[in-house]
Amino acid sequence: MNEQSPFHPGELAVQALANEADVAQRNSTVVSKHIIKGALAFIDQQSMTVLSSTDENNHIWTSVLFGEPGFIKARDDQHLLINRQKIIQQPSDPLWRNIEKNSQVGLVIIELSTRRRLRVNGNIKLLPNGQYEVTVAQAYPNCPKYIQRRQPNLSEDILTYQSSKPILGVELTMEQLELIARSDSFFVGSGVDNHHNDASYRGGDPGFVSVVNKGQLLIPDYKGNSMFNTLGNFASNAHAGLVFIDFESNKLLQLTGTAKVLWEQVDETNATGGTKRYWHFNVTSWQETILPPALNWTFFEYSPHNPKPQVLTPLSLMVSNIEQKSARIKLFKLKAKDGGILPAFEPGSHLPIEIKLSATNTVLRHYSITSSSHDNRFYEIAVQQEKLGEGGSNYMHKQLRLGQTIEGQSPVNDFPLSSPGKHHILIAGGIGITPILSMLRHLSQKNESYEIHYSVKSDGDLAFKDEIVKLAGESAHFYCSDGSNVAGVLPTRLDINSLFKHRNKSSHVYVCGPIKMITAVKDEADESNWQESHIHYESFGSSALETDQAVEVKLQKSGEVIVIDPKKTLLDGLLAANIKIPFECKRGECGMCVTEYVEGTVDHRDVYLTKDEKAHSLCLCVSRTKSKSITLNI
Repeated sequence: MNEQSPFHPGELAVQALANEADVAQRNSTVVSKHIIKGALAFIDQQSMTVLSSTDENNHIWTSVLFGEPGFIKARDDQHLLINRQKIIQQPSDPLWRNIEKNSQVGLVIIELSTRRRLRVNGNIKLLPNGQYEVTVAQAYPNCPKYIQRRQPNLSEDILTYQSSKPILGVELTMEQLELIARSDSFFVGSGVDNHHNDASYRGGDPGFVSVVNKGQLLIPDYKGNSMFNTLGNFASNAHAGLVFIDFESNKLLQLTGTAKVLWEQVDETNATGGTKRYWHFNVTSWQETILPPALNWTFFEYSPHNPKPQVLTPLSLMVSNIEQKSARIKLFKLKAKDGGILPAFEPGSHLPIEIKLSATNTVLRHYSITSSSHDNRFYEIAVQQEKLGEGGSNYMHKQLRLGQTIEGQSPVNDFPLSSPGKHHILIAGGIGITPILSMLRHLSQKNESYEIHYSVKSDGDLAFKDEIVKLAGESAHFYCSDGSNVAGVLPTRLDINSLFKHRNKSSHVYVCGPIKMITAVKDEADESNWQESHIHYESFGSSALETDQAVEVKLQKSGEVIVIDPKKTLLDGLLAANIKIPFECKRGECGMCVTEYVEGTVDHRDVYLTKDEKAHSLCLCVSRTKSKSITLNI
């Protein structure tokens, strides 16, 4: 590690092998010796924390602590306190004997129910009052991808439970192998001597970890933040520790062993999500502990980002029809160039399409499929022209012609329908109707219980009104926020408060539209005590508005002032000025670009930050300002 980089040689080597060194260096600015302000209150609210530690034989173990909210607290932005009296007692956990001789620890403080997590690496010591103090060496938030949403539930008397003596072994048992083979998540610990330990979450659909034999596992490595902390540690020190939670039988299975990264592997079924990276974990020994019966779990949903094993089929598609649905929306009907049947898809899927912005610049854009999933003779996609966008929609509107061939890939679904047999509330705002329309077709054909609410600015934006009426009849509701007086359309905004107030909480809500609509639905669901697992949404990010103005961005620490064009996001404007800002999704979903501001009024357009966090932080990738200037704490 050097003054310019928080990475050690192993991390740098892996970043180079993955051809992501530049991205890693950019994202490294998120790593700090200080915990970000918005995470301080988050830490105090948690009832679960994962730590990695190293024993006297250099074996790494990963441990899970459960306790009353507040058992781990931020004393300040450089120190954490762990109160052992407020956790479930596991006296035989390797953590306690390991930290007596080696103070290096890595933590991931995680809230599975909201997919929020904070990684902290540092050193731990026992204080005279019996609490443990962790001094922060590195701290940074992680994105929510691949986390399965579930909630630990602890009864009031759980702290009186004393774990029984654990079972120890070397070769995994059949029961343990079955647990691993059906798991949808685990935690991994790694570390480098005289540097830092690290703890990290790994998740995927059940079965994503393969059992090679009784002593070896094969684990796919998905695309992440490009910093490669875990794999970088493997490159410098092969020792690692895994922990699997048996959510059904309340057991904790801790494994210690060694790891080896496998590069450029054959991956015909997309098991790695396109990275072609795996790692082997060779088990040296294990420890199994029974958790108290008073700890139980509520499962909500799998991450929509989990890679789906599939054959990634390149598609040559011919434009067989183009229809102007509104002033800004065109509907494209696409058939296989060879006249064959197209790959099947599910409602809510999007179609990756190659867009040639110039002779030397081809990009991949994703457009929701609006047609019926019961008919794969063709795909229909609706594209709204964004004149201030990055060019994809302008190409589709201005250059794509009838009979033309375009290249694409098989459909992908990050916004699936769930809960068959229950009532579905479909909410669409503007172009957000595109995935919702495919869902509506499916529900209508299956005679399921549903209602649809389609909200736009003016009646001219109701691009699919006639089709929706034919499909949904009286279950269709239309809204125009500009007060347009049109038959069958309410001249008002959709009243989300009233909608939630008069609906059964067993219903599932699917919403796609502007960021503000999604945020309003999420906030209302929270205030009305709806289950989080019943709220499903997809964001297309935040497009520039014609009313956006140039913004003067002041950097408090350097004194630099940057004026950002209204057509650019704050993030892109800062990157263009060579200011290193970490980012990933560019849709206001992952939290990588969250930055603290000290002056100015923000127009929040993300779905990541909580109400409290928005008082001092913003997502630079989508949000703008209501004030002419803003001062960032960078």
